[in-house]
Amino acid sequence: MPAVKYLLLLFLACLVSCNPNQESQSASSEESAKTATAVVTREYPVDPKVDPIATFLAGQNGAWEAFKPLEQTPAFIQFKTKMDELWKKTDSKLAVIREWTNKELKTPNEKAGTLLYPFSGADFLHADAFFPEFDTLVLLALEPIGTLPDLEAKSKNNTLDLYLNQLKKSMNAILEYSFFRTNSMAEDFKTELDGTLHVLFHFMKRTGYQVLYQENVAILPGGEVTTDLKTAPEKSYVGNRYYIRKNGQNKTKTVYYFAVNIMNTPYASRVGLVENGLETRTELVEFLKKRNIASTYLKSASYLLHKPDFSIMRDLILTESEAVLQDDSGIPVKYFDPQSFDIQLFGTYTQPIPLFAGSFQSDLKALYDSSKTVRELPFGIGYQFQTGTSNLMLATKRP
Repeated sequence: MPAVKYLLLLFLACLVSCNPNQESQSASSEESAKTATAVVTREYPVDPKVDPIATFLAGQNGAWEAFKPLEQTPAFIQFKTKMDELWKKTDSKLAVIREWTNKELKTPNEKAGTLLYPFSGADFLHADAFFPEFDTLVLLALEPIGTLPDLEAKSKNNTLDLYLNQLKKSMNAILEYSFFRTNSMAEDFKTELDGTLHVLFHFMKRTGYQVLYQENVAILPGGEVTTDLKTAPEKSYVGNRYYIRKNGQNKTKTVYYFAVNIMNTPYASRVGLVENGLETRTELVEFLKKRNIASTYLKSASYLLHKPDFSIMRDLILTESEAVLQDDSGIPVKYFDPQSFDIQLFGTYTQPIPLFAGSFQSDLKALYDSSKTVRELPFGIGYQFQTGTSNLMLATKRP
């Protein structure tokens, strides 16, 4: 190899690995700089204690030698038994969703890239089921991010049983109905269960991932991300970043979760989040634009994107996304310009559940009634969670 070329490769490798506190050139553009990875293979950090904790929180044995005594406790045995029972039904449903995804979401998954999932809560489950090939997931919700639990300390101070019961309780709705209840989560996450991290770990392990690393990150004013929280501006958005790898695969995925207000204006939430809106917190919008969003997923979104005060997020999704998969609680169909988007409907649409009766879309109903190409939706999803009552719409941007 010529000496100049060899030195150039060494220089590029140094750029990737020599700055652990701030995202490197490769890391900050990990979703878009495909050409750089052809020269330099990205090295991801690994924390050996994280995956064992996630394994334990999934109700799975063999997490770690040090955790074996914890796996023999009545608290863990009862937790594991209950979660195994709940997951039998969930695994059966996931098999149907994955078969549907392979058929109906083939093109978005072939393109892959970054998935944006507003109003996600800790719902890694459906993001992974519908978009399994995506390299990066960005989850946004109101719930706090959470911290790594000290399981051995909880066992010693007799709070492990309470903690696992709270974890089990927090997941009843998502496993039974396919969505989290915001009010319930507000209460759940004021306990030993202090945020979404615990549920995300559970889902990651139960869907076959190894959790390599977890870290706090802050969004800088220009939309870049740093792990150096001491130098980040006061009141920066701080979230969690996870590196995960599917069992049997080599590709490492990045998952971001931020607890943020995505209204245009300030909002004080039930879960304690008090933040200015996107009119003034422009760094969140810049962060999302820098992720190069390929697809957006919207489910059980409380019809908030129907409202004028969510126009910034709505416009960003429509502008940045190549595809949008949503139920009727997402962006009203009237905002999808037929000159810009192709629409494919799935399932059935009658009316919203009574809680959201005022969000009925007569134009969406007319589309369902008149279209000759509505396709089957062989599973329940969203507020209309019974099979045969749900709807999904795939809007794909034209070239």
